[in-house]
Amino acid sequence: MTTVYFVIAVLALIGAGVLLWLDRNRSEQVHHQRAVWGEEHSFKFRESDSKLRTVFRRAAMDVPEGVPVRDVAYGLYEGVEAVVFDLEETATVVAVRRPTASSVTVDLRYEDVLAPAETDVELLGAMGSRVMFASNLDAARRTCDRRMVALATEAPPYIEILWNEGNWALGSMPLTADPERLDVALDTVRRFADLLLVLPPAVDPQDAPDPRDPHGPISDELADEKTESLRDKARRRRAEQDAASAEPGAPGPRPENGRPAADQPAPGRPVYERPAGYRPTGPGQTVPGQPAYEPPPRYVPRTSPLDASPRPAQPPAGPEGPRSGYQPRPTEAAADEIVVEEVDYDELPEARFGEERFTRPPRPTPMRQRPAAEQPELPDLPSMQVRDDRDLD
Repeated sequence: MTTVYFVIAVLALIGAGVLLWLDRNRSEQVHHQRAVWGEEHSFKFRESDSKLRTVFRRAAMDVPEGVPVRDVAYGLYEGVEAVVFDLEETATVVAVRRPTASSVTVDLRYEDVLAPAETDVELLGAMGSRVMFASNLDAARRTCDRRMVALATEAPPYIEILWNEGNWALGSMPLTADPERLDVALDTVRRFADLLLVLPPAVDPQDAPDPRDPHGPISDELADEKTESLRDKARRRRAEQDAASAEPGAPGPRPENGRPAADQPAPGRPVYERPAGYRPTGPGQTVPGQPAYEPPPRYVPRTSPLDASPRPAQPPAGPEGPRSGYQPRPTEAAADEIVVEEVDYDELPEARFGEERFTRPPRPTPMRQRPAAEQPELPDLPSMQVRDDRDLD
């Protein structure tokens, strides 16, 4: 009986060794094929990468933490970053970076595949032979056009899931090292990433803009500190500090020169200080040690040469007293005015004209008028009544 158990143990040991050898050969073959495929696309090869598990968490990447990432090939595919890797004994994943990230998730999977386990996505509808889920149905409808229908129809069935996560578009399929399938999956994921450009971009929290930027937003919290009066801010800050440090009921600090803050002179204006103990005095008041009050001199108007001319006498006051209000001043003829006198030629003496051999000019003869006797007599015209009677006859 012991011999039988011994033989069974030996056979099990041999079988385990054979399985380990086959698995090693398969792994080496897969590693070799993935590395060769990566060299054809100018990709770099890495046996494992634990960081990819922290970047991708949805759809096919929703697996236990103990599943490692193997056979990673990464590089540039048609100008964009691409990564191809395997989840050990689970799936092969192809990822292509998108130009911009989006907070909207679109999940397009084959109709035979189970629904996504995430609770933030909802069913949008059928898309060819596939079903689409999205976290924002209104935004995801932007992608539902003829190109998306063509992609869902032309994509091979072995590409089970297509989805986006952050600024990446991904596709998963069963474990494979076939170069042709990898090429088709890489091209399909790239097309899927292009169709997702219509999704709204994710809004990341931005830092406060430079206050010196003239095109920055103008708001109270982002306003340039230089736009406010630094002197006023410092004055308010000192006032707040003095108010906080002062004891309740204690008088505040007395301003300089014994004046209130409102009476302080402006900067640059001279300050005139009064001697100590000075008290103003008035008429009839004296203070020991101070000179007596002297009233200021009376104002005397300045005289002018024009005031030397004689002024007309005031009119006599009436029974009600002198007139008040505006009284016009009589005007005098200017010195340069010429006074023209009217000359009566009849009264001029003959001697004045005789000495100068001039005769007195004759008076102008009035216009001759025809005497009344010479004026023709106008015939008497019949009246209107007479003419009317004649017409009737």
